[in-house]
Amino acid sequence: MNLLKSIAPELKHIIDAMYSVTNIDITIVDENLNRIVATNNINKVFRNKAPVNSVFHKSLMTGKQYLITDTINDPLCLNCFNKDSCNELAELCIPIHFNGKIIGVLGMCAFNEKARDNIINNKDSYIKFENQLSNIICTILSEKRFGELLEYRSTELVTLINSLNEGIIILDNNMKIMTKNNYINERLDLDINLILDIEEIIPKKSLEELDKKHFYGEVGPVKIGEYEFIINSNIIKIGGSKQGIILVFSDFNKMKESVLKSDLNKHITTFDNIIGESELLINAKRQAIQVAEKDVSVLLIGETGTGKEIFARAIHTASHRREDVFMAINCGAIPENLIESELFGYEKGSFTGANTTGKIGKFEIAKEGTLFLDEIGDLPYSMQVKILRALEEKEITKVGGHKSIKVNPRVISATHRDLHKMVREGCFREDLLYRLNVVPIYIPPLRERGYDIIMLSRYFLNHFSKIYKKDLLGFSAECEKYLLGYSYPGNIRELKNLIEYATIFEEDSIVGVKNIRKKIDSKDKQDSKTLAEMTKIYEKTIIENYLNRYGNSLEGKTEVAKQLGISMATLYRKIE
Repeated sequence: MNLLKSIAPELKHIIDAMYSVTNIDITIVDENLNRIVATNNINKVFRNKAPVNSVFHKSLMTGKQYLITDTINDPLCLNCFNKDSCNELAELCIPIHFNGKIIGVLGMCAFNEKARDNIINNKDSYIKFENQLSNIICTILSEKRFGELLEYRSTELVTLINSLNEGIIILDNNMKIMTKNNYINERLDLDINLILDIEEIIPKKSLEELDKKHFYGEVGPVKIGEYEFIINSNIIKIGGSKQGIILVFSDFNKMKESVLKSDLNKHITTFDNIIGESELLINAKRQAIQVAEKDVSVLLIGETGTGKEIFARAIHTASHRREDVFMAINCGAIPENLIESELFGYEKGSFTGANTTGKIGKFEIAKEGTLFLDEIGDLPYSMQVKILRALEEKEITKVGGHKSIKVNPRVISATHRDLHKMVREGCFREDLLYRLNVVPIYIPPLRERGYDIIMLSRYFLNHFSKIYKKDLLGFSAECEKYLLGYSYPGNIRELKNLIEYATIFEEDSIVGVKNIRKKIDSKDKQDSKTLAEMTKIYEKTIIENYLNRYGNSLEGKTEVAKQLGISMATLYRKIE
């Protein structure tokens, strides 16, 4: 007798409830890989059986839990029969035990980035589901008391929702609170046994927003007590009829930090990612490795495009702060009137146009991590003293605020400018330079790195060949000689651009010098043009695009002139 199949309706209720809480698609397969139940998205994608050699199959065979966050490259997925058509981004498989045997597997499947991040960020909580799930299934199989499992106050479901790192409130059809989990009770200091109306917890305005959405979707951030939450609402349906509402409360600030950490995990950079064997580069790497574990300020000096941020990320990864946030800030890219609020944050209502809930600053986000101040030489003089004070006193105050916030980031700075010269000219504070320049590391330009140019070129060729699905074997001898002889004013960034261009347009299996030379020549011609010439070229391109869109008739030209905000006479003159 197939035990799981005999209780399929009850299992469907369980996974639907879990989906309402997690928004992650769920399926359960039996010991023969037959799919017993699944949420709607999985039903649309999969057939009746899980694939042979899939992670489901391996979980059945070994009795182990598996978390897959990269289904394309994970070794566990290489021999899966469904590998070529799989569109899952992440998967968590948990074996189901009953009477000492493995009778099936529960799989949590992510088909989008939001669900993938949810699985990764809450993996420890979801892994705890195994014991609760086994207890629930044992209860169903032993007692066949189906109705009891639909009662959301049951011990099993309360245990389940209490294992989550998010707040849960379950309402009945009359908007009365049926269940609150430990998370929300602790955060809002609510009495476990006290029965409250939902209006006493959620502000009236936010409830009205949820009501407008028919309690499907999210609102927020919502300020409740000392916390800000994103509130996600879902209707509970049993047998097609509404039986209540589940509200999920996610800590807004932790969500932002989780996104940053998740992004970091996708793009971890180590010293192995720094390609090259030239003496100057090896010396720079040696210095960076030596200083990585020492919590001192580092100043990376080098031309634009030499890879200063990659060095900064590698230093962070090799430091004891590697588990915390790496926050990169381009000091020259933020408008002067916004840089203080970007770095230190602001309180709500601090200035016209400010977010109504305020904003957390970069210093606070990276308060225990690494702060990378790129192009520090472009930092406005008025901000330099505030940065110095934040670094020395290890505290900041938000714009419009009065409360000091403790911060202790490790600071790595970078510049292509001569900061000592700027100090002599009165453009950069000497005391800030001493604070940042504890350990200076010189990153050499590409033209000084010799054969590293070829190593990087081959690396980029391999990279772009995969992206553009080109079968390119390498460079001709003439092409490599040409690459070695070029000066690369844009450094590695320019080389990467050249190789990408050559990869796209090369028609043979070996990249010749033709496309490389063509790209460099076109750049030189562009660089030699005056501003007026470049403006005319730009105008011509814009007008041609608009004429192609609206047509060359009188009506089309009238619409083009209207869209561009010029008279018909001006348009005709420019066309001629």
